[in-house]
Amino acid sequence: MAPTGKHVLITFGRSFLTLNLARLLAAGGHRVTTVDSIPVALTRASTAVHGFHLVPPPKFEPQKYCRELARIVVEDAVDIVIPIHEETDILSMMRGLFPPECELFLSDFELENRLHNKFDFQVMLADRGVPTLKFAELRGPEDIGQLDFTGPFAVKKCYSRGSQKVHKVYPGDPMDWLDHDPSNPWLAQEWLTGDRYCTYSVVREGRIFAHATYPVEYAIGGSSCLSFVSAHHQGIVDWVTDFLAGTDFTGQVGFDFIDHPDKGLYCIECNPRATSGIMMFRPHNRLDRAFFGENTEVIVPDDDVHTMIKVGMSIFGWRKDARQGRTMREYFRDLRGFDDVIGVPGDRKPGLLLPAAYLGIVRSCVKYRVGLAEGFMHDHEWDGHVI
Repeated sequence: MAPTGKHVLITFGRSFLTLNLARLLAAGGHRVTTVDSIPVALTRASTAVHGFHLVPPPKFEPQKYCRELARIVVEDAVDIVIPIHEETDILSMMRGLFPPECELFLSDFELENRLHNKFDFQVMLADRGVPTLKFAELRGPEDIGQLDFTGPFAVKKCYSRGSQKVHKVYPGDPMDWLDHDPSNPWLAQEWLTGDRYCTYSVVREGRIFAHATYPVEYAIGGSSCLSFVSAHHQGIVDWVTDFLAGTDFTGQVGFDFIDHPDKGLYCIECNPRATSGIMMFRPHNRLDRAFFGENTEVIVPDDDVHTMIKVGMSIFGWRKDARQGRTMREYFRDLRGFDDVIGVPGDRKPGLLLPAAYLGIVRSCVKYRVGLAEGFMHDHEWDGHVI
């Protein structure tokens, strides 16, 4: 039976996040189209996806990318576009290309950019009286000499993702290795240990319609999560609710937190896009309603969710920094026991397509001269360059 709901276009068709969102939307009766800049995208093989389009890479051809999406929207009568990765920022700059009858599920560029930029986000928190870790912006060598941290601190690009290239630095360490890009400076931020959590929320005009909180367990390099277990942390829920209520934000958003037993809860950064928490929802949760603002109570994952990206677990999860103190025996136990987010009953073809899909990612790695983790999303990243 054909879907009777909305026609939804989802970007970044290679992503596990897109695959899971497509399944959730299709289960809610919606017609799903996906797009990507590589031809072999996992969603292309999914029974949840009605159509697929090959489009230009948004990072390298942003205007062509947006114009092609706008053309698809008009020709295919798309009702809503849901961006997944950092093409969100690019689309927000060129939303005027899209017909008014199609909704772009995102916010205006100024807000998207302020949340995305790690320094500007911390300033935003400080301006609103929200406690932050000590931080400073590094635009050039002269800023390094003015740092006054008394303990270790993290140094990372203001536009970066997945905790890539985060450096732990101590006061007095030479930092002459920093490269300085005027459009993408560095953030220095107090280093704090504690329990780490990530969130995922679906939001309309500052109101949360769906939310998930999950601890950092198995993770690439100890940062990019591979496994997902639903956590109840009222302090985080209250923080996210209060913060978003003070904005007019619409879209998907995630926050990274550290909860220190003595110092309390701190938000490290914001990701104004989809995050891995979307993979914790099941079809009966009806996450699709959140995107259209149809539910009256916040949709949350089931308490018994134990999912993982098994291909990622197989490649990265066994490493010591990914296991987070777990033994190899515990690793193999969890590898067998957790549900896979890719190969699910009734939709196995995306899992069978994985080898070919990863071959395409490897080609991108070679083309852009980056590693496997970076190459997966390199042509969908945005580093602050205004179109």
